[in-house]
Amino acid sequence: MGIEEFPAIESFQRLPKKIIVKGGDSVVNKNGDAELGGIVINNLGQSVCDIVVHLIVFDEKEMPAANVSVKPEQDRLEQGNMASFKFTLEKFGQPVKNFYLYANWKYDDSQWSV
Repeated sequence: MGIEEFPAIESFQRLPKKIIVKGGDSVVNKNGDAELGGIVINNLGQSVCDIVVHLIVFDEKEMPAANVSVKPEQDRLEQGNMASFKFTLEKFGQPVKNFYLYANWKYDDSQWSV
């Protein structure tokens, strides 16, 4: 999945020093499943691994309606690299509009010397 598949993602100028998770536009596929794709960017200055992206979807009353997790296409990222992810919410029936994305990860210390 390439960056060109996410035209609604904003510009990536002057990124903060952190793991950045950005979601694109949500669509409903022919099966009635909501799909939301996006990217994860490592801008920490160190390699990270074991990345998991979490999605919380809120209903019209701002209550959590769904909470799902997925590993991006690469779960290890060097500084400056990015990976894509895609959530599929089965039988959701409408695009995901009100949501929160975040990631968990660990520093990749496999190449650190003591």
